[in-house]
Amino acid sequence: MTFYKRAILTTLIATYGAVCQAQVGVQKRSIHVNRRIADTTPIINQSTGQRVTLEEYSQLSKADPHAYHLVPDYNEFGQPGSYVLRTATAEEHETHQFRDRNPAKQPKAGQIITPFSMTGLDGKIYRSADLLGKVVILSFWISLDKPFWGDKEATQFKDALKPTQAQEAPVVLGILNSEPSGVPLNSLPFMPIPNAYGFHGKYHITSIPTFVVIDKTGKVAANLQGPGVYDKLKEVLATVTK
Repeated sequence: MTFYKRAILTTLIATYGAVCQAQVGVQKRSIHVNRRIADTTPIINQSTGQRVTLEEYSQLSKADPHAYHLVPDYNEFGQPGSYVLRTATAEEHETHQFRDRNPAKQPKAGQIITPFSMTGLDGKIYRSADLLGKVVILSFWISLDKPFWGDKEATQFKDALKPTQAQEAPVVLGILNSEPSGVPLNSLPFMPIPNAYGFHGKYHITSIPTFVVIDKTGKVAANLQGPGVYDKLKEVLATVTK
């Protein structure tokens, strides 16, 4: 097995898509993801539309490791099903920071949610196809550590969910970039989906927290983020849980 066939792709998202909103203010976050690329994983050259091998990509990168970038195309499991090879922009080449997230590609109200299959910390698999007939909340977080998660966030989230307790409660998933530790499941307003960085990329999440509310037909009811997000969440839930 050659060096190239054993190559490990290290992706550095230096600004984590830009903004992480927490009680201490706006935080910058660097996330390193080590990902092994199988020889059989398709890599498509954006400029030619032709497939290239992992070894060919390695050869291209030899002279200048920052001249090209592999953009993952995430499947329903939050794993890269393929990659697009593109030339780095001038800014990316200078800063070595590659930007794959495009807010315009985030889930939009009225669209059917792009299929997902997530494994919760409880070992249960949550598939979008199996959740039809239920209201689903995808909540995106970096971790359950401060400043990203704490008593304030837990209280605000639980308060937003309270009005739904008299009805059929929504399925609430907390999509994390890490493995939670030391936090009892029964203290959380959601089921954690650990080590789910790929789902952040799949849905082009750029702000923390982001809440994607899915109605009973599988359509996106709202994509919520920014100031007043918990009040917005409560308002949307009052409509979709009727």
